[in-house]
Amino acid sequence: MSYRIEFTKTFADDVRNADKALKLRVEKAIEKIKAEPTRFKRLHCHHNFFSVRIENFRLVYKVENEAITLLFFRKRSDVYKNV
Repeated sequence: MSYRIEFTKTFADDVRNADKALKLRVEKAIEKIKAEPTRFKRLHCHHNFFSVRIENFRLVYKVENEAITLLFFRKRSDVYKNV
């Protein structure tokens, strides 16, 4: 199944503030998410929300039908407050 990648303005702002090396790791993580979106950690409170660990940060996304929406990319201590 082929998934379409979408992202929120919040996600774009979060990534824009990251350094170059971290942005490359985010790109690699997005490719892995697109290949197999349910392979990463499912969030307990939301059935279709997942998170990927990238250093001290978490990339949180949701999967609905054929769309993957990238929601946040923030430090672990901050990201789960917004979900």
